[in-house]
Amino acid sequence: MKIERDQGLDTLKAISIILVLFWHLQPVRFVIRNDNHTLVYFLNSLVETFNWQLTLLAVPIFYIVSLYLFFQKVRIKNYAKTRLVQLCSIFLFWSVIQIVFATIISSRFPDLSWDIIIGIEPVLPLVGDSVLYFLFNLIILTIFAYFYQSLNSNHKKLSSYIIVIFSLILFELTSLPKFSVPYYYLRNFLIYVPIAFALVNYTNKIVRFKFYYLAAYILFSVHDICLRYYNYSPGIYSRISVVCGALTLFCFIHPLKIKGNWIIQKLAKYSLGLFVLHKYWQYLFILLIINYPVNINIGIPFNILFLIISILVVFSTVGTIALLKLTNLKQFIS
Repeated sequence: MKIERDQGLDTLKAISIILVLFWHLQPVRFVIRNDNHTLVYFLNSLVETFNWQLTLLAVPIFYIVSLYLFFQKVRIKNYAKTRLVQLCSIFLFWSVIQIVFATIISSRFPDLSWDIIIGIEPVLPLVGDSVLYFLFNLIILTIFAYFYQSLNSNHKKLSSYIIVIFSLILFELTSLPKFSVPYYYLRNFLIYVPIAFALVNYTNKIVRFKFYYLAAYILFSVHDICLRYYNYSPGIYSRISVVCGALTLFCFIHPLKIKGNWIIQKLAKYSLGLFVLHKYWQYLFILLIINYPVNINIGIPFNILFLIISILVVFSTVGTIALLKLTNLKQFIS
């Protein structure tokens, strides 16, 4: 029997994986020099704002969608257990792949550390930290969500207020050096448990305030831009603008009566594969460019190499997924 997919959730997942690729690959980059025209500086600032204020909504949206589905299905017999076993197996599989890949390119087996356990390491040269922290946090959030939904209504309401208020206060403090929070910390994402629960159980009450969330997103985005202008460092995910932006996108997109679209469905279905595989190809193509430098002068201060690398990474990742889905490994990419 064909399973009917939620087109709204698929659309959110498709948007999110596109934003993830934009953040990691950053295909649009300008060459900034002292003699650049003012327009170049302006365009570069627009790209930076897009990267910081829009692409970083992707991970929170993924958490909201995953927790939303969990709260929808948690009362199905053995669903929570099945979901956790699935997440743990996916996390362990890709952790082994990450360790093997890093060992091959560094000719050294990484030392066991807490950062490896939580999916931050081993780091890949040229492309940075592992993305597997997302899966580790999702496992912990799912466990937390299971116990959260089992609370009685009064305790659940109190817990929700505590989580939301303290999270927002902590987010505002992260621009101060001594309160800074690494982007992968679980505390950045706990707020999405009560948010996802409310979206499932109080849909109309939450969605009707979507324009207020949009206004808050715009206001706190301006707040973030001002902080960066004055050399403060607001967190990557520990920002009120990120919470408001993710909630805004969900409330505007999910209720829409979106027709089935092949591209959206494929992006959504294989978003996990795109998420975990693209950095390996990114590393290989950047390494190739470093060893065999190419000078492409197109007459304008636009770094076309990053755009070319991004296109190659996307096509190579999609090709890898197409091959893996023909094997028993397809469970680890969808």
